[in-house]
Amino acid sequence: MPRSLPGRFLVLLLALALATAACSSRDETTTGSGGRDGGGDTSQEGGAEIDTENCAVDPTTEVEGDTIKLVSSFPQSGLTAAFSEIAKGWKAFFEYTNEEQGGVEINGKKYKIETEDKDDEYNAQKTSSNIEELVGTSGDKAFAVFSVVGTANNINIRDFLGENCVPNLLTATGSPAWGNPEYPWTIGSTLAPYTLEGHAFAEYLEAEEPDVKTVAMLVQNDDFGAAYEEGFKDAIEGTDIKVVKVEKYATGANEVGAQLTSLAATKADAFFNGGTLLACPDALKKAQAANWKPVIWVSGTCISKTLTGIAGDAADGVISMTNVKDPLNPIYDDDEAMKLYREKVKQYQPDADIDNGIVAYGWTQAAILVKALENAEKATRLDVMNSVRNLDGVEGGLLIPGAKVTTSGTEDPYMGETVQRVQYNFAEKHFENIGEPVDFEGKTAKLTPKGLISG
Repeated sequence: MPRSLPGRFLVLLLALALATAACSSRDETTTGSGGRDGGGDTSQEGGAEIDTENCAVDPTTEVEGDTIKLVSSFPQSGLTAAFSEIAKGWKAFFEYTNEEQGGVEINGKKYKIETEDKDDEYNAQKTSSNIEELVGTSGDKAFAVFSVVGTANNINIRDFLGENCVPNLLTATGSPAWGNPEYPWTIGSTLAPYTLEGHAFAEYLEAEEPDVKTVAMLVQNDDFGAAYEEGFKDAIEGTDIKVVKVEKYATGANEVGAQLTSLAATKADAFFNGGTLLACPDALKKAQAANWKPVIWVSGTCISKTLTGIAGDAADGVISMTNVKDPLNPIYDDDEAMKLYREKVKQYQPDADIDNGIVAYGWTQAAILVKALENAEKATRLDVMNSVRNLDGVEGGLLIPGAKVTTSGTEDPYMGETVQRVQYNFAEKHFENIGEPVDFEGKTAKLTPKGLISG
Protein backbone atom coordinates (compact mmCIF):
# COMPACT_ATOMS: atom_id res chain seq x y z
CA MET A 1 0.00 0.00 0.00
CA PRO A 2 1.47 3.39 -0.88
CA ARG A 3 2.79 5.21 2.16
CA SER A 4 1.65 8.52 0.72
CA LEU A 5 -2.06 7.86 1.31
CA PRO A 6 -3.58 10.62 3.44
CA GLY A 7 -4.03 9.76 7.09
CA ARG A 8 -7.79 10.17 7.07
CA PHE A 9 -8.14 7.79 4.14
CA LEU A 10 -5.95 5.26 5.91
CA VAL A 11 -8.28 5.41 8.88
CA LEU A 12 -11.21 4.59 6.64
CA LEU A 13 -9.41 1.71 4.99
CA LEU A 14 -8.45 0.19 8.29
CA ALA A 15 -11.90 0.32 9.71
CA LEU A 16 -14.09 -0.71 6.82
CA ALA A 17 -13.05 -4.35 7.03
CA LEU A 18 -15.22 -5.71 8.02
CA ALA A 19 -20.27 -5.73 13.84
CA THR A 20 -34.16 2.07 30.54
CA ALA A 21 -35.26 -0.61 32.61
CA ALA A 22 -36.68 -0.26 36.09
CA CYS A 23 -35.31 -3.17 38.05
CA SER A 24 -36.03 -2.68 41.72
CA SER A 25 -38.41 -5.29 43.10
CA ARG A 26 -37.94 -9.02 43.26
CA ASP A 27 -40.38 -11.38 41.51
CA GLU A 28 -40.52 -15.10 42.07
CA THR A 29 -40.78 -15.83 38.34
CA THR A 30 -37.52 -17.05 36.85
CA THR A 31 -38.56 -18.03 33.36
CA GLY A 32 -40.10 -16.37 30.36
CA SER A 33 -41.42 -17.34 26.98
CA GLY A 34 -42.35 -15.94 23.65
CA GLY A 35 -44.95 -17.01 21.20
CA ARG A 36 -46.51 -14.05 19.44
CA ASP A 37 -46.48 -13.14 15.80
CA GLY A 38 -43.59 -11.24 14.29
CA GLY A 39 -41.75 -13.20 11.65
CA GLY A 40 -41.04 -16.34 13.60
CA ASP A 41 -42.05 -18.21 16.71
CA THR A 42 -40.13 -17.74 19.92
CA SER A 43 -42.24 -20.04 22.03
CA GLN A 44 -39.96 -21.64 24.49
CA GLU A 45 -39.78 -24.91 26.30
CA GLY A 46 -36.38 -24.25 27.83
CA GLY A 47 -36.95 -20.90 29.50
CA ALA A 48 -35.68 -22.21 32.82
CA GLU A 49 -32.22 -22.61 31.29
CA ILE A 50 -31.37 -19.08 32.42
CA ASP A 51 -30.86 -19.24 36.16
CA THR A 52 -31.80 -15.95 37.83
CA GLU A 53 -31.28 -16.99 41.45
CA ASN A 54 -27.99 -15.14 41.84
CA CYS A 55 -28.84 -12.05 39.81
CA ALA A 56 -27.68 -8.85 41.51
CA VAL A 57 -30.51 -7.06 39.71
CA ASP A 58 -33.98 -8.53 39.25
CA PRO A 59 -34.45 -9.38 35.53
CA THR A 60 -38.18 -10.08 35.84
CA THR A 61 -39.25 -6.48 36.49
CA GLU A 62 -41.17 -4.99 33.61
CA VAL A 63 -40.01 -1.77 31.94
CA GLU A 64 -41.69 1.31 33.36
CA GLY A 65 -42.90 3.91 30.91
CA ASP A 66 -42.85 3.48 27.15
CA THR A 67 -39.12 3.52 26.36
CA ILE A 68 -36.63 0.68 26.04
CA LYS A 69 -33.08 1.95 26.32
CA LEU A 70 -30.23 0.16 24.58
CA VAL A 71 -26.59 1.16 25.05
CA SER A 72 -23.44 0.32 23.15
CA SER A 73 -19.71 0.88 22.95
CA PHE A 74 -17.68 0.80 19.75
CA PRO A 75 -14.79 2.65 18.07
CA GLN A 76 -15.66 6.16 16.96
CA SER A 77 -12.16 7.65 16.77
CA GLY A 78 -8.67 6.46 16.00
CA LEU A 79 -7.65 3.94 13.36
CA THR A 80 -10.84 1.89 13.62
CA ALA A 81 -13.29 4.80 13.78
CA ALA A 82 -15.32 3.79 10.74
CA PHE A 83 -16.58 0.70 12.55
CA SER A 84 -19.16 3.24 13.70
CA GLU A 85 -20.75 2.71 10.26
CA ILE A 86 -22.30 -0.43 11.75
CA ALA A 87 -24.19 1.72 14.25
CA LYS A 88 -25.50 3.95 11.47
CA GLY A 89 -27.27 0.91 10.09
CA TRP A 90 -28.96 -0.07 13.35
CA LYS A 91 -29.73 3.49 14.36
CA ALA A 92 -31.49 4.01 11.03
CA PHE A 93 -33.63 0.92 11.59
CA PHE A 94 -34.57 1.90 15.12
CA GLU A 95 -35.47 5.44 13.98
CA TYR A 96 -37.57 3.97 11.19
CA THR A 97 -39.30 1.70 13.73
CA ASN A 98 -39.98 4.57 16.13
CA GLU A 99 -41.13 7.10 13.56
CA GLU A 100 -43.04 4.96 11.09
CA GLN A 101 -44.13 1.95 13.12
CA GLY A 102 -44.84 3.79 16.36
CA GLY A 103 -42.17 1.77 18.11
CA VAL A 104 -42.04 -1.93 18.95
CA GLU A 105 -45.06 -3.71 20.40
CA ILE A 106 -44.60 -6.10 23.34
CA ASN A 107 -47.62 -7.73 24.93
CA GLY A 108 -49.99 -5.17 23.42
CA LYS A 109 -47.98 -2.10 24.44
CA LYS A 110 -45.83 0.10 22.20
CA TYR A 111 -42.32 1.08 23.24
CA LYS A 112 -39.94 3.52 21.57
CA ILE A 113 -36.32 2.39 21.32
CA GLU A 114 -33.77 4.84 22.72
CA THR A 115 -30.05 4.38 22.19
CA GLU A 116 -26.90 5.79 23.73
CA ASP A 117 -23.31 4.91 22.96
CA LYS A 118 -19.73 5.84 23.78
CA ASP A 119 -16.41 5.66 21.97
CA ASP A 120 -13.98 2.97 23.12
CA GLU A 121 -11.41 3.29 20.31
CA TYR A 122 -11.54 -0.54 20.10
CA ASN A 123 -9.88 -0.67 23.52
CA ALA A 124 -11.38 -3.44 25.65
CA GLN A 125 -10.66 -1.62 28.92
CA LYS A 126 -12.50 1.45 27.67
CA THR A 127 -15.36 -0.77 26.61
CA SER A 128 -15.68 -1.99 30.21
CA SER A 129 -15.71 1.50 31.71
CA ASN A 130 -18.11 2.73 29.04
CA ILE A 131 -20.61 -0.06 29.60
CA GLU A 132 -20.45 0.20 33.38
CA GLU A 133 -21.18 3.90 33.07
CA LEU A 134 -23.98 3.46 30.54
CA VAL A 135 -25.64 0.55 32.34
CA GLY A 136 -24.94 1.82 35.84
CA THR A 137 -23.18 -0.12 38.57
CA SER A 138 -26.56 -1.29 39.83
CA GLY A 139 -27.82 -1.99 36.32
CA ASP A 140 -30.61 0.58 36.45
CA LYS A 141 -29.62 3.04 33.71
CA ALA A 142 -30.37 0.89 30.65
CA PHE A 143 -32.42 -2.13 29.66
CA ALA A 144 -29.77 -3.94 27.62
CA VAL A 145 -26.46 -3.68 25.79
CA PHE A 146 -26.50 -4.01 22.00
CA SER A 147 -23.98 -4.52 19.18
CA VAL A 148 -20.70 -3.96 21.03
CA VAL A 149 -17.86 -4.37 18.52
CA GLY A 150 -14.98 -6.77 19.14
CA THR A 151 -14.35 -10.17 20.74
CA ALA A 152 -12.05 -8.99 23.55
CA ASN A 153 -14.37 -6.05 24.16
CA ASN A 154 -17.37 -8.30 24.76
CA ILE A 155 -15.39 -10.74 26.86
CA ASN A 156 -14.40 -7.83 29.08
CA ILE A 157 -18.02 -6.95 29.86
CA ARG A 158 -19.73 -10.32 30.03
CA ASP A 159 -19.00 -10.99 33.72
CA PHE A 160 -20.31 -7.59 34.80
CA LEU A 161 -23.43 -7.93 32.68
CA GLY A 162 -23.96 -11.55 33.68
CA GLU A 163 -23.79 -10.75 37.39
CA ASN A 164 -26.43 -8.05 36.92
CA CYS A 165 -28.45 -10.18 34.48
CA VAL A 166 -28.36 -7.43 31.87
CA PRO A 167 -28.74 -8.77 28.30
CA ASN A 168 -25.74 -8.29 26.00
CA LEU A 169 -27.48 -8.63 22.66
CA LEU A 170 -26.16 -9.41 19.17
CA THR A 171 -22.46 -8.85 19.78
CA ALA A 172 -20.71 -7.53 16.67
CA THR A 173 -18.21 -10.38 16.42
CA GLY A 174 -18.26 -13.94 15.06
CA SER A 175 -16.46 -15.55 17.96
CA PRO A 176 -17.81 -19.02 18.81
CA ALA A 177 -17.30 -18.08 22.48
CA TRP A 178 -20.80 -16.57 22.45
CA GLY A 179 -22.09 -20.12 22.64
CA ASN A 180 -20.60 -20.64 26.11
CA PRO A 181 -23.55 -21.73 28.31
CA GLU A 182 -21.86 -20.22 31.37
CA TYR A 183 -22.75 -16.79 29.97
CA PRO A 184 -26.46 -16.99 29.07
CA TRP A 185 -26.86 -13.19 29.14
CA THR A 186 -24.54 -12.75 26.14
CA ILE A 187 -25.52 -13.78 22.62
CA GLY A 188 -23.95 -13.21 19.22
CA SER A 189 -25.38 -11.72 16.05
CA THR A 190 -26.07 -13.00 12.54
CA LEU A 191 -22.35 -12.71 11.80
CA ALA A 192 -21.43 -16.32 11.05
CA PRO A 193 -19.16 -18.00 13.62
CA TYR A 194 -15.57 -17.92 12.37
CA THR A 195 -15.19 -21.69 12.63
CA LEU A 196 -17.91 -22.17 10.04
CA GLU A 197 -15.72 -20.38 7.50
CA GLY A 198 -13.20 -23.19 7.84
CA HIS A 199 -15.87 -25.80 7.19
CA ALA A 200 -17.35 -23.84 4.29
CA PHE A 201 -13.93 -23.64 2.63
CA ALA A 202 -13.16 -27.31 3.26
CA GLU A 203 -16.49 -28.36 1.74
CA TYR A 204 -15.89 -26.08 -1.24
CA LEU A 205 -12.47 -27.60 -1.89
CA GLU A 206 -13.77 -31.14 -1.74
CA ALA A 207 -16.70 -30.39 -4.06
CA GLU A 208 -15.20 -27.90 -6.51
CA GLU A 209 -11.41 -28.25 -6.27
CA PRO A 210 -10.71 -31.98 -5.80
CA ASP A 211 -7.08 -31.58 -6.90
CA VAL A 212 -6.32 -29.35 -3.91
CA LYS A 213 -4.39 -31.37 -1.36
CA THR A 214 -2.27 -28.79 0.47
CA VAL A 215 -3.28 -25.59 2.22
CA ALA A 216 -1.22 -22.77 3.75
CA MET A 217 -2.80 -20.46 6.32
CA LEU A 218 -2.29 -16.90 7.52
CA VAL A 219 -3.99 -16.11 10.83
CA GLN A 220 -3.89 -13.38 13.44
CA ASN A 221 -2.05 -14.29 16.63
CA ASP A 222 -5.10 -14.23 18.93
CA ASP A 223 -8.46 -15.93 19.56
CA PHE A 224 -9.73 -14.63 16.22
CA GLY A 225 -6.92 -16.41 14.40
CA ALA A 226 -7.23 -19.52 16.56
CA ALA A 227 -10.87 -19.90 15.53
CA TYR A 228 -9.85 -19.97 11.87
CA GLU A 229 -6.87 -22.28 12.32
CA GLU A 230 -8.53 -24.79 14.62
CA GLY A 231 -11.83 -24.62 12.77
CA PHE A 232 -10.27 -25.40 9.39
CA LYS A 233 -8.02 -28.14 10.74
CA ASP A 234 -11.04 -29.72 12.37
CA ALA A 235 -12.95 -29.48 9.09
CA ILE A 236 -10.33 -31.38 7.05
CA GLU A 237 -9.93 -34.27 9.46
CA GLY A 238 -10.49 -37.51 7.58
CA THR A 239 -9.86 -35.91 4.17
CA ASP A 240 -6.81 -35.93 1.91
CA ILE A 241 -6.29 -32.21 2.51
CA LYS A 242 -3.39 -31.17 4.71
CA VAL A 243 -2.29 -27.87 6.23
CA VAL A 244 1.37 -27.61 5.34
CA LYS A 245 2.17 -24.25 6.93
CA VAL A 246 0.58 -21.74 9.30
CA GLU A 247 2.00 -18.26 9.66
CA LYS A 248 0.78 -15.82 12.30
CA TYR A 249 0.95 -12.05 12.45
CA ALA A 250 0.58 -9.65 15.36
CA THR A 251 -2.83 -8.13 15.98
CA GLY A 252 -3.06 -4.82 14.18
CA ALA A 253 -0.17 -5.46 11.80
CA ASN A 254 -0.68 -3.99 8.33
CA GLU A 255 2.11 -5.74 6.43
CA VAL A 256 2.62 -9.49 6.27
CA GLY A 257 5.35 -9.77 3.66
CA ALA A 258 7.61 -12.07 5.67
CA GLN A 259 4.74 -14.43 6.40
CA LEU A 260 3.69 -14.55 2.76
CA THR A 261 7.22 -15.28 1.61
CA SER A 262 7.19 -18.32 3.86
CA LEU A 263 3.71 -19.42 2.82
CA ALA A 264 4.33 -18.95 -0.90
CA ALA A 265 7.48 -21.06 -0.64
CA THR A 266 5.29 -24.06 0.22
CA LYS A 267 3.61 -23.80 -3.20
CA ALA A 268 0.44 -24.99 -1.49
CA ASP A 269 -2.58 -25.59 -3.68
CA ALA A 270 -4.80 -23.34 -1.54
CA PHE A 271 -4.36 -20.33 0.72
CA PHE A 272 -6.60 -19.58 3.70
CA ASN A 273 -6.12 -15.85 4.17
CA GLY A 274 -7.37 -15.27 7.71
CA GLY A 275 -6.07 -11.72 7.76
CA THR A 276 -8.22 -8.76 8.66
CA LEU A 277 -7.90 -5.02 8.13
CA LEU A 278 -4.93 -4.12 5.89
CA ALA A 279 -3.19 -7.44 6.54
CA CYS A 280 -5.74 -9.12 4.28
CA PRO A 281 -5.24 -7.13 1.05
CA ASP A 282 -1.50 -6.96 1.75
CA ALA A 283 -1.41 -10.76 1.83
CA LEU A 284 -3.22 -10.95 -1.49
CA LYS A 285 -0.84 -8.50 -3.15
CA LYS A 286 2.21 -10.29 -1.73
CA ALA A 287 0.93 -13.65 -2.97
CA GLN A 288 0.48 -12.17 -6.42
CA ALA A 289 3.97 -10.65 -6.37
CA ALA A 290 5.40 -14.07 -5.49
CA ASN A 291 3.58 -15.52 -8.52
CA TRP A 292 1.77 -17.89 -6.16
CA LYS A 293 -1.63 -18.73 -7.62
CA PRO A 294 -3.50 -20.93 -5.16
CA VAL A 295 -7.23 -21.19 -4.60
CA ILE A 296 -7.78 -18.39 -2.06
CA TRP A 297 -10.27 -17.99 0.77
CA VAL A 298 -10.41 -14.63 2.55
CA SER A 299 -11.81 -13.87 5.97
CA GLY A 300 -15.40 -12.69 6.05
CA THR A 301 -14.03 -9.55 7.73
CA CYS A 302 -12.14 -8.79 4.50
CA ILE A 303 -14.98 -8.58 1.99
CA SER A 304 -15.70 -4.87 2.24
CA LYS A 305 -15.49 -2.90 -0.98
CA THR A 306 -12.55 -0.90 0.41
CA LEU A 307 -10.28 -3.79 1.37
CA THR A 308 -10.84 -5.76 -1.80
CA GLY A 309 -10.35 -2.49 -3.66
CA ILE A 310 -6.91 -2.06 -2.11
CA ALA A 311 -5.93 -5.53 -3.30
CA GLY A 312 -6.98 -4.64 -6.84
CA ASP A 313 -6.76 -7.49 -9.32
CA ALA A 314 -4.95 -9.57 -6.70
CA ALA A 315 -8.39 -10.10 -5.17
CA ASP A 316 -9.96 -11.36 -8.37
CA GLY A 317 -11.53 -14.77 -7.80
CA VAL A 318 -11.04 -14.96 -4.03
CA ILE A 319 -13.75 -16.83 -2.16
CA SER A 320 -15.47 -16.05 1.13
CA MET A 321 -18.93 -16.24 2.67
CA THR A 322 -21.65 -14.00 4.09
CA ASN A 323 -25.31 -14.09 5.09
CA VAL A 324 -26.15 -10.43 4.40
CA LYS A 325 -27.05 -9.19 0.92
CA ASP A 326 -24.26 -7.15 -0.64
CA PRO A 327 -25.60 -3.67 -1.52
CA LEU A 328 -23.14 -3.59 -4.43
CA ASN A 329 -24.41 -6.80 -6.02
CA PRO A 330 -26.81 -5.82 -8.84
CA ILE A 331 -28.91 -8.96 -8.36
CA TYR A 332 -30.42 -7.17 -5.34
CA ASP A 333 -31.22 -3.89 -7.12
CA ASP A 334 -34.93 -4.74 -7.34
CA ASP A 335 -35.07 -6.51 -4.00
CA GLU A 336 -37.78 -4.92 -1.81
CA ALA A 337 -35.78 -5.32 1.40
CA MET A 338 -32.78 -3.66 -0.26
CA LYS A 339 -34.93 -0.80 -1.52
CA LEU A 340 -36.31 -0.21 1.97
CA TYR A 341 -32.80 -0.30 3.44
CA ARG A 342 -31.47 2.22 0.94
CA GLU A 343 -34.43 4.57 1.34
CA LYS A 344 -34.56 4.57 5.13
CA VAL A 345 -30.83 4.68 5.84
CA LYS A 346 -30.53 7.63 3.49
CA GLN A 347 -33.49 9.26 5.25
CA TYR A 348 -32.48 8.71 8.87
CA GLN A 349 -28.67 8.50 8.61
CA PRO A 350 -27.88 10.63 5.56
CA ASP A 351 -24.12 10.54 6.09
CA ALA A 352 -23.99 6.72 6.05
CA ASP A 353 -22.48 4.89 3.07
CA ILE A 354 -25.42 2.78 1.93
CA ASP A 355 -23.15 0.77 -0.38
CA ASN A 356 -21.11 -0.36 2.60
CA GLY A 357 -21.84 -3.92 3.69
CA ILE A 358 -21.23 -3.14 7.36
CA VAL A 359 -24.06 -0.61 7.32
CA ALA A 360 -26.29 -3.32 5.84
CA TYR A 361 -25.11 -5.65 8.61
CA GLY A 362 -26.04 -3.11 11.31
CA TRP A 363 -29.49 -2.57 9.76
CA THR A 364 -30.04 -6.35 9.80
CA GLN A 365 -29.11 -6.73 13.48
CA ALA A 366 -31.67 -4.11 14.49
CA ALA A 367 -34.34 -5.83 12.40
CA ILE A 368 -33.71 -9.18 14.10
CA LEU A 369 -33.74 -7.60 17.56
CA VAL A 370 -37.05 -5.87 16.88
CA LYS A 371 -38.56 -9.24 15.91
CA ALA A 372 -37.27 -10.74 19.16
CA LEU A 373 -38.67 -7.85 21.21
CA GLU A 374 -42.06 -8.26 19.54
CA ASN A 375 -42.05 -11.93 20.41
CA ALA A 376 -41.16 -11.47 24.08
CA GLU A 377 -43.91 -12.35 26.56
CA LYS A 378 -43.32 -9.15 28.53
CA ALA A 379 -40.94 -6.20 28.45
CA THR A 380 -38.56 -7.71 31.00
CA ARG A 381 -34.89 -8.51 30.63
CA LEU A 382 -35.51 -12.20 31.24
CA ASP A 383 -38.35 -12.49 28.73
CA VAL A 384 -36.38 -10.62 26.07
CA MET A 385 -33.29 -12.75 26.69
CA ASN A 386 -35.39 -15.90 26.47
CA SER A 387 -37.00 -14.61 23.28
CA VAL A 388 -33.65 -13.93 21.63
CA ARG A 389 -32.44 -17.37 22.66
CA ASN A 390 -35.51 -19.12 21.27
CA LEU A 391 -36.08 -17.70 17.81
CA ASP A 392 -37.64 -20.02 15.25
CA GLY A 393 -37.15 -19.25 11.59
CA VAL A 394 -37.05 -15.47 11.96
CA GLU A 395 -36.37 -13.44 8.83
CA GLY A 396 -35.60 -9.76 8.54
CA GLY A 397 -33.28 -7.01 7.46
CA LEU A 398 -31.02 -7.96 4.58
CA LEU A 399 -30.49 -11.63 5.33
CA ILE A 400 -29.76 -13.59 2.15
CA PRO A 401 -32.62 -15.57 0.58
CA GLY A 402 -33.10 -18.78 2.52
CA ALA A 403 -31.41 -17.54 5.67
CA LYS A 404 -33.52 -17.67 8.81
CA VAL A 405 -32.50 -17.11 12.40
CA THR A 406 -33.14 -20.04 14.71
CA THR A 407 -31.79 -20.32 18.25
CA SER A 408 -32.43 -23.03 20.83
CA GLY A 409 -31.73 -21.83 24.34
CA THR A 410 -28.19 -22.42 25.54
CA GLU A 411 -27.90 -25.54 23.37
CA ASP A 412 -27.72 -23.60 20.10
CA PRO A 413 -27.53 -19.81 20.50
CA TYR A 414 -25.86 -19.23 17.13
CA MET A 415 -27.82 -17.04 14.71
CA GLY A 416 -25.67 -16.90 11.56
CA GLU A 417 -25.64 -20.53 10.51
CA THR A 418 -26.98 -20.20 6.96
CA VAL A 419 -24.37 -18.68 4.69
CA GLN A 420 -23.72 -17.89 1.06
CA ARG A 421 -20.34 -18.53 -0.53
CA VAL A 422 -19.27 -15.57 -2.62
CA GLN A 423 -16.49 -14.86 -5.12
CA TYR A 424 -14.96 -11.51 -5.97
CA ASN A 425 -15.30 -10.26 -9.51
CA PHE A 426 -12.60 -7.65 -9.99
CA ALA A 427 -14.01 -6.40 -13.30
CA GLU A 428 -17.42 -5.74 -11.74
CA LYS A 429 -16.02 -4.64 -8.34
CA HIS A 430 -18.31 -6.74 -6.19
CA PHE A 431 -18.74 -10.23 -4.77
CA GLU A 432 -20.99 -12.63 -6.65
CA ASN A 433 -22.91 -15.54 -5.14
CA ILE A 434 -21.58 -18.98 -6.00
CA GLY A 435 -23.80 -21.99 -5.57
CA GLU A 436 -26.70 -22.27 -3.17
CA PRO A 437 -26.76 -21.16 0.47
CA VAL A 438 -25.04 -23.56 2.86
CA ASP A 439 -27.08 -24.61 5.89
CA PHE A 440 -25.14 -25.23 9.09
CA GLU A 441 -28.22 -24.81 11.29
CA GLY A 442 -27.68 -26.37 14.70
CA LYS A 443 -24.18 -27.56 13.80
CA THR A 444 -21.85 -24.82 15.05
CA ALA A 445 -21.16 -26.37 18.45
CA LYS A 446 -20.45 -29.76 16.87
CA LEU A 447 -18.16 -28.23 14.26
CA THR A 448 -16.23 -26.08 16.74
CA PRO A 449 -13.40 -27.31 19.01
CA LYS A 450 -14.74 -27.07 22.56
CA GLY A 451 -11.90 -24.85 23.76
CA LEU A 452 -12.99 -22.11 21.39
CA ILE A 453 -16.45 -22.06 22.93
CA SER A 454 -15.44 -22.29 26.59
CA GLY A 455 -12.65 -19.74 26.22
